[in-house]
Amino acid sequence: MRIKHFLLYHIIILLSIVSLLIPRTGFLTEEKFNFNGEFEKYSREIDKLKEKIEAKETKIKELEERAASYKETIEEKRGEANTLVNEVLVLDSQRRKLDTEIEITQTKIGETEASIEKLTLELKTKESEIKMLKKRTGIILRTIREYDEIDLAEILLRGDNFSKIFNIAEAVKILQEEIQEKVEALKIVKLKLESERLELNFQKEELENLEEELYYKKVIVEGEKKKKKDLLNVTKGQERKFQNLLKDVEAKQKEIQKEIAEIESRLRHLIDPSKIPPPQKGLFSWPCEGVITQGYGLTSKTGFINPVYDFHNGIDIASSIGTPIKAPLGGKVAASGTNGHYAYGSWLAIDHQNGLITLYAHLSAKKVKVEEEVKRGQIIGYMGSTGFSTGSHLHFTVYAANTFETKDKWFGLLPLGGSLNPMNYL
Repeated sequence: MRIKHFLLYHIIILLSIVSLLIPRTGFLTEEKFNFNGEFEKYSREIDKLKEKIEAKETKIKELEERAASYKETIEEKRGEANTLVNEVLVLDSQRRKLDTEIEITQTKIGETEASIEKLTLELKTKESEIKMLKKRTGIILRTIREYDEIDLAEILLRGDNFSKIFNIAEAVKILQEEIQEKVEALKIVKLKLESERLELNFQKEELENLEEELYYKKVIVEGEKKKKKDLLNVTKGQERKFQNLLKDVEAKQKEIQKEIAEIESRLRHLIDPSKIPPPQKGLFSWPCEGVITQGYGLTSKTGFINPVYDFHNGIDIASSIGTPIKAPLGGKVAASGTNGHYAYGSWLAIDHQNGLITLYAHLSAKKVKVEEEVKRGQIIGYMGSTGFSTGSHLHFTVYAANTFETKDKWFGLLPLGGSLNPMNYL
C-alpha cells in the first residue's frame, strides 16, 4: 500500500512539473480550457485594436501632409504683394490648416485610446497567467503535504531501485525552480506593462491638453472667418478700397507708434537697476516656438526699416497662427487688452514679481485673465496677427516693473513701460 502511495506521489510531482514546463497543459484540464478560451478572446480583441491603431497612423500621415500644403500656400502668399485677393487666400488657407490640425489631434486621441485598451487587455492576459500559475502551484504544494508522512525509509528497505527511478529532492527542486522562474518572469512583464500603461495615460492627458488647445484654434478659425467677412464688407471686394484701407491704418498706426516711442523713451530713463534682475541667460524660458524675425532696439540695427517706428521695444517670433504661447516664468496676469487693428492687437502682460513684467502681443486668443496666477510653461494664449501686424507672430517685450503702466486710448487699453532687451533673460 505504501509503495502505491509512493508511486502515486512521484507521478503527481512529475505530472505537475510537465504541466509547468509545457504552457497551458497538464492535469488541470477544466482550468486549462477556461484559460485558453479567455486568452483567445483577448488575442482576437488585441489584433482588432492593432488594425485600428495602424489605420489611425495612416490617417494622421495623410492629414499632416495636407496641413503642410496649406502652410506652403500661406507662406507663398505672404511673400507676394499685399493685395485683397492674396489676403483672402491667406485667411482661407489658415482656416483650412487649423481645421486639419483639429482633425489630426482628434485622430491621435482615438489612436491613444486604442493603444491604452490594447495594453489593458495584454495586462489582463498576463494577470490571468499569473493567477493560473499560482493556482496550479497551490494544488501541487497541497498534494506534497498530503503525502509528506510517507515512510520512505521503510519503502527503500524493501526495494533499492526506487532511488534510481525517482529522486524526490531533485523533483521538488525542479518544481520550485520552475515555479519561481515563471512567477518572476511574469512579474517583470506585468511591471513593464503597467509602466507602459502609465506612459500611455500620460500621453492621453497630453493629447487632451492638445484637444483643448485646438478648441481655441476653432475659436481662432471663427475669428479668421469674421476678419475675412469684415474685410470684404469694408472693401466691397474692390482692390482700390483695400489699398486705401491699408494706407489709413498705416497713417493712424504711425501716430500711435510715435506716441508710444516718446513715452517709453522717458520711461526707460526711469528704470532702477537695483530693482531688476541682472542679465541672466535662462531666467526666462522661450515663450513659443518659431523664428526671430526682428530683434530689440533701433530698427537701423535690427534691419527692419519701416516708416511707422524706428525703435523696436521687444523681439518678434514668427510661426503659424495658433502656436501656443507659454509663460516663461511664474507670475500673475497684470493687465490685458485689445487694440483692434492697431498697436498690439490682443495682448496680455504678466508680472513675474521679480522686478520684471512681460508683454505678449498680436494674440489670436487668450487663455488667462487679469489677476490669475500662472506657472512656468503654462499656456497663456495663442499666436496670431491681430493689431498692426504683417503676419502671424508673437511680439515679446520685457519691462522694468516699476515703469509699467496702461493708458486708455481711443483704440483700447495701451501697455507702456521702460523696456529691456529680452535676449538678456532668455
